[in-house]
Amino acid sequence: MRAEVVVLVAAAAFLSLDSLSDVRRLEIGNGDVELVPLDGAAGPESIVFDKTGEGPYTSVSDGRVLRWLAEERRWVEHSCSAPELLDSCRGSQDPGREHECGRPLGLKFNNETGELYVADAYHGLRVVGPDDHVSRPLVPEWQGSRPFSFANGIEIDYETGAIYFTETSTRFQRREFLNIVISGDNTGRLLKYDPKSNQVEVLVDGLSFANGLAMSKDGTYLLLVETTTGKILRYWIKTQKASILEEVVQLPWFPDNIKMSPRGGFWVGLHAKRGKIAEWSISYPWVRRLILKLPMRHVQRASWLLNQLGRQVIALRLSEDGKTIEAVSVHGAIQKVFKSVSEVEERNGSLWIGSVMSPFLGVYRL
Repeated sequence: MRAEVVVLVAAAAFLSLDSLSDVRRLEIGNGDVELVPLDGAAGPESIVFDKTGEGPYTSVSDGRVLRWLAEERRWVEHSCSAPELLDSCRGSQDPGREHECGRPLGLKFNNETGELYVADAYHGLRVVGPDDHVSRPLVPEWQGSRPFSFANGIEIDYETGAIYFTETSTRFQRREFLNIVISGDNTGRLLKYDPKSNQVEVLVDGLSFANGLAMSKDGTYLLLVETTTGKILRYWIKTQKASILEEVVQLPWFPDNIKMSPRGGFWVGLHAKRGKIAEWSISYPWVRRLILKLPMRHVQRASWLLNQLGRQVIALRLSEDGKTIEAVSVHGAIQKVFKSVSEVEERNGSLWIGSVMSPFLGVYRL
């Protein structure tokens, strides 16, 4: 049975790559990417630059947001959500402490005010003033009754001031992310925060692992990642289609974050291929029950080993209608470095590559 699973997953991997034969391939091998180690932490989930082009800033495992000083080639602490625990949390890679230290995920600058908005998986929607070093809560609880269980992606509508963000699940927390996929949980939501009324509105519910979020350049729609299904969805904010949710594309991978590309279209970071283990877990309740009884670290390790077959696609640049334009893959020793990719940010001819599982950022020159 185990041999059959390996063969099936391998076949799916090569079929996925073959389907990209008409697109530009960016193949990263040894020596093709610069690795920028983090300041004792790990898991750079989101990557942003401020309005002056400084950065990047990235969110890491110990609850901090770090800022890269390019000229000095070093990181400095930008902010955190739990200053009283900063000394004890600094450098932590323990998921068991995330609820204390915080786990910032999505980041987005308001270029008009200089404020940095943070979607913290445990501490909710937060903001850091341009002269501050501690984030403060905007909406710490949903309708005053319960804390957000898994805030994730974030976007800003500069015209209205509205802040859009995703809640990945209302049942599971971030450290239980594999349970969300395996159990078929579909309690994810797309939410809108209005700073004028200080109210949160549910725009879409029933999502399967609501994840990354990106707004179109003209501000008419949001692109939303649904990780479990592999779908990229479009939620219309304006035009006659306002409030309509439609499917853009379904990928044979587990997509993570999504960012607009300055060359058109958008980048999608790929956490892993959609293996048969995940598909069977979703399709067959008895398989799901069996896997949920296993330690998640063993399931995660087995999934990663299966994903190493052949060249590993880590990111895609897609057109607005979901057609693949470019595919980034890794091979050789560098494949062990990028076990998965959370986000790709294109800036000044380079791709900044973040992985929730790595202690560094990657920089690839286009």
